[in-house]
Amino acid sequence: MKLNSENIFLIGCLHAVLLLSISCSKKPADIPKNILSKTELVPVLVDIHLAQAATGVNQLNDSARYGMKEYSGYIFKIHGITKEKYDSSLAFYSRHPELIDEIYQEVINELSRKQSEEERK
Repeated sequence: MKLNSENIFLIGCLHAVLLLSISCSKKPADIPKNILSKTELVPVLVDIHLAQAATGVNQLNDSARYGMKEYSGYIFKIHGITKEKYDSSLAFYSRHPELIDEIYQEVINELSRKQSEEERK
């Protein structure tokens, strides 16, 4: 292969593309042991968002009102986690936008599935 100006330009472009793809790809974040996995966090977030919706509805009706504090304590208990572990996990994932996007896509999918089930009843 002769190295003429076209070949040098082509090699330079390929090299630039390779460098860009390497520099733009990130190594997936290692999730520390004290952080909830994505599969553990999704159901917690689903329940938190359902509780937030219920709290908003209950604000319209004065009888049997519960606040998020009561709901979140119950949610953490049924999922076997502490508020501190939840807060640490949310803080960790918030620093990794690609991971929190994946998590919230699953949360949205699960909330949509639950809504569809309720509408069929």
